[in-house]
Amino acid sequence: MFKNTTSSPGDSKTLAPFSLVRLTLCVNIALIIFASLTPFNFEYVTLDPFSWITAPLPKYIPLFDVEVNVLGYLPLGFLAVFGLYPRWVKWSAFLLSLLFGLFLSASLESAQSFLSTRVANLTDFYANGLGTFIGALLAITINPVWLSQHWAGRFREVFFGKNQEYFLLLAIFPIAQIFPQNVWLGMGDWNLNFLRISPYWTTILSNTTQEVLIAALAVISTSAFMMSGIRRQAPKFKVMLGIILLSACLKIAMSELQYGSFDVKHWISLANLMGIVVGIMVAIIIRNHSKFTHWIVAFTGFVLLLIFVNILPQNPYYLSQVQLLPQGRLTHFNGLLAWLTMVWPLLAIVVLIKQYKIVQVSFSQSSE
Repeated sequence: MFKNTTSSPGDSKTLAPFSLVRLTLCVNIALIIFASLTPFNFEYVTLDPFSWITAPLPKYIPLFDVEVNVLGYLPLGFLAVFGLYPRWVKWSAFLLSLLFGLFLSASLESAQSFLSTRVANLTDFYANGLGTFIGALLAITINPVWLSQHWAGRFREVFFGKNQEYFLLLAIFPIAQIFPQNVWLGMGDWNLNFLRISPYWTTILSNTTQEVLIAALAVISTSAFMMSGIRRQAPKFKVMLGIILLSACLKIAMSELQYGSFDVKHWISLANLMGIVVGIMVAIIIRNHSKFTHWIVAFTGFVLLLIFVNILPQNPYYLSQVQLLPQGRLTHFNGLLAWLTMVWPLLAIVVLIKQYKIVQVSFSQSSE
């Protein structure tokens, strides 16, 4: 633990808590609760919510379920240690994080007793505790002083300054690309069939044209969104390219987890890659324009993206991907991913609307 000496640069009293970490921890807890209790079909019957503690372990324990539960709680343990900083550090933070993870897991397992579609058992509790243990153990190996002075605060300050909403949305952008989409990066599909135009392809609205158009719009609007919130001196092109590459790597890893080797790269196509290249080229062209121009491009791009992904016919390969999603494997997690994919562009539009006056005033001052 850190010594409480005022002369030390690592004094826990002089260092501010990690507000972004605490916010991320709250989001992580909300996601765990959602994934554990969806579809929320509670049956209020007379049951013992703690019967799972004394119940025998299942005869067959799928390794996949254990891995998912461990991975699901690992970020919780990691974030909780830094969320407790600077009041608690090192082993005290580790112990409190572990106890909180166990308490949260036990509470959700007990709540699952009232869900007809869920089965509470000790196996999940042990796996959740192991995930929390590993995450918290990894966290205490990182010096919070180094984290506060270098990575967390420095990255946000250098790239986004006070625009934390942009930072958070771009941070979850790769996660929003995991669930199968009509066109990869084509977020915001509400699956309203009455909006779809005729599925019979024409030269103008061919499947290839559709993929190029939607992928290009997604990259252009997201790039402009990033540019409207990032600092002028930040390497815009490198940041955007890094986000897309991270999204692709995460998509490949999750496709392996969801489908196995069968569908690791089935979601990408030559037309999709062409659209991404076109989008990157446009992003390079507009990167040195004003933030107000970036705002207009981002807002217009997201609106057009929502229109096109909801009215253009669905790709038959996309429909087959959705049908091939393994039943019983990551079912609730995939439901959460589908929801996130659907609302991400809407959240981006909300952020843009909130920032409109600030961007406009900045543009007016620079014009003068």
